[in-house]
Amino acid sequence: MFRQKVERVGTIREFLHKEKGCAKSAHPFKVAATIAGGTILFTLTGFDTAHAAELSGAIYDKITTAFMPVVELIKGLAYPISLIVMTGGAIMIMIGSKEKGYSMIQNAGIGYILVQMVPLLMNLLVEIAKSL
Repeated sequence: MFRQKVERVGTIREFLHKEKGCAKSAHPFKVAATIAGGTILFTLTGFDTAHAAELSGAIYDKITTAFMPVVELIKGLAYPISLIVMTGGAIMIMIGSKEKGYSMIQNAGIGYILVQMVPLLMNLLVEIAKSL
């Protein structure tokens, strides 16, 4: 609905380094804000792809660093949970339900291994995506 004026606010380098007097880039960016139905859309124009790759890598590193405690918590909880399920499977075998007991033990073991391997698999997928 409302369209605000597009105005030059500086270069990506000036923004990231926060230095006054940083050399002007050949590709200054401009921010355009559009307000429509309560949504604000910001558009960057004149954006250098090399700066975009650096910014993307920095964002990726910050996100993965932020989620590492959650990943470690899940990996840490996998052991006691699989232990409880395997113990339940052993009890099922003792009371005569061998198929259900073996199935519980097998599923707990496979689940534990997969939980431990998921971060490794995700790192592998990210590296494959970067190479494309």
